[in-house]
Amino acid sequence: MGQKNGSLIAYNFLEKRIINSGFCTLCGACEAACPVSALHIEGEKVKHSHDCSKDMDLCPICYEICPHSEALLLRSLSFVADTPMKNEALGYYRKIVLVQAVDPKIRELSHGGGVVTSLLKYGIETKAIDSAIVSQGESENPAMPKASVALVPDDILSAIGSKFFPSSVAKAYGSAVYGYGKSNIAFVGVPCHILALRKLEAWQHKISGNLKITIGLFCFGTLSLSSLLDYINKTYKTAPSEIKRIHLSSKLVVHTERDIIRIPLSEVADHILPSCRTCTDFTSELADISIGGAYPLKDWSTVIIRTKAGEDFFYKAVADGIINTWVIEQEPTVVERVMIAAMQKRKAALKKAKEMEEVYGYLPTLMLRETDDLAKIKIGEIMAKNVRTVSESMTVSKFLDLVAKHHHIGYPLVNTNDEPVGWVTLEEASSVDKDKRDETLVGQIARRKLVVVYPDETALDAFKRMSENETGRVLVFDRPDSKKLVGIVTKTDLMHILTKQ
Repeated sequence: MGQKNGSLIAYNFLEKRIINSGFCTLCGACEAACPVSALHIEGEKVKHSHDCSKDMDLCPICYEICPHSEALLLRSLSFVADTPMKNEALGYYRKIVLVQAVDPKIRELSHGGGVVTSLLKYGIETKAIDSAIVSQGESENPAMPKASVALVPDDILSAIGSKFFPSSVAKAYGSAVYGYGKSNIAFVGVPCHILALRKLEAWQHKISGNLKITIGLFCFGTLSLSSLLDYINKTYKTAPSEIKRIHLSSKLVVHTERDIIRIPLSEVADHILPSCRTCTDFTSELADISIGGAYPLKDWSTVIIRTKAGEDFFYKAVADGIINTWVIEQEPTVVERVMIAAMQKRKAALKKAKEMEEVYGYLPTLMLRETDDLAKIKIGEIMAKNVRTVSESMTVSKFLDLVAKHHHIGYPLVNTNDEPVGWVTLEEASSVDKDKRDETLVGQIARRKLVVVYPDETALDAFKRMSENETGRVLVFDRPDSKKLVGIVTKTDLMHILTKQ
């Protein structure tokens, strides 16, 4: 080997851009992937135990597989891109359904549909998987999550419950491979955890082949453990050891031995990790199966099936009577809630991203950026044709039924001459009071500004117009006939074509 140069080792980038800037969420992917065991998650810090430049030259892995670096993003997206459906709010998917565990005890313990627990327990019992990476509360401090390798059904049951703090699940995945010799592992995590595992696959790391299935959880953001617990201790006079369970509804609900504390989400916002504030992914868009709430339904979960592996695993459990399913299109309120939550998180994250980029001069985790590759692609090659439109006379309630049925969040608005005159999106429709939706017309709430491109322009032109107008979609008009609508292009379409390339 030539002369070693510590300045070229990826850890220096990881430390400067991710760790020191506060973007690290302590998933432990860097520890699991490091070929010389130089990195370790200890408490709420990443420890660099020795100078890895003395062991090898130009090792890029810890930085590239970090879920908060810019590397391998589109390549990671390719693992779910082979699907019939793609959605601006929910990502790629094959099917969206409402699901609940057949076992009522599991539903009761989980305070929801109990779907994750049922699937993992079923997978281990049938030997479809040989282990699962989960998070469970520590015995002395139930509020503090501890990533663990579940080997038997009882291990799964002990991990029931939502976790809102950093958990080193990617590190535990490494332990399942190296320590336990497992080769068919189910992995459960929030969006950044799933991205870390997808990056391991994209990097073709030697431990990535042991991954059987990924289950992603819906996530508004991860809370800083020490910061929030300190706040609860000072403000509500409750020590961390007194906390038995935490769950999220309209407030953060903290259960103790003697009381229930309900903390407004406005108080919680200050304790969300910096990287979570710029995360645009609510539904774990890179998972094989994504699972989250189904408000206002009780004892049900929303399940988004994204990959063939996820579909096969899921429907085998259905066939064997482990879980029940229901048609989500029959519950438009659930569809509305999930899609609005996803859109709100994405919108807030993009706004925060601009602010933080000005401070740090670096923001790694945006899937879609301005790139010369977009200039090589013509709009006519990627636009969606046969555009579905809505008339100005459609009611808001009918529009929301349309959204629930087709899962698109925006539609062009046309007048009586079938000419495009605006946009109607789920965002505007959902803001109308429920008791007024039958009498309010979409023409009254529509956005009247049309953002237009032409088939002979490039994808880069489309991206720039989306950015300038703060929208996720543009209409494609025929060049000779400026009133003729011939297609639509969304940011999801732009990401899709880059991923395919």
